Amino acid sequence: MSAVRLVIVCTLLAPCLVSAGEIEALSVTKQAGTYLIDARARIDAPVATVYAMITDYNHLDRVSPSIEESRTIHRYSPIKYRVHTVIKACILFFCKRVTQLQDIVQHDNQRVEADILPAASDFYHGHAVWELAAADTATTLHFTAELEPKFWVPPLIGSWLIKRQLIDDILISAGYMENMGQRQGSGE
Repeated sequence: MSAVRLVIVCTLLAPCLVSAGEIEALSVTKQAGTYLIDARARIDAPVATVYAMITDYNHLDRVSPSIEESRTIHRYSPIKYRVHTVIKACILFFCKRVTQLQDIVQHDNQRVEADILPAASDFYHGHAVWELAAADTATTLHFTAELEPKFWVPPLIGSWLIKRQLIDDILISAGYMENMGQRQGSGE
């Protein structure tokens, strides 16, 4: 999942899930060197909490332990940012530290889009979208991404490995977001 985990987290984070939540759908496919990711999860935290965490670009490590570094390089406007991330992704025996520089645009407090800048990243191409929707007191997160890594990903099992790691990341990230939602709900 190096490519996916990187983007999810690198591009900030990403899909999440909680103890009472669930991964509703998840697919990872590869076409002509590009990984296509489509994930939908239910997070037991309000939309505002999830959105605040995935757009806190200087603290994305609070969303995923895979993110070693995240920082805003430039703020173009209240909704557009350039963000640098470093992610350490491991799949079985394969570990890689991945750098991403992305331009991120926020839409209506419920949608975030990120485009990787290839010249300063470990990807030839990358585009990711996080869409949030209220589901009672929870949030439905729909994450899609297209990633073309510049680094080697094990052939034949690459998509399976990315999917397996993405599931782990979603569970950890969801737990973080759910805990934050509970703390905010209790007034901490």
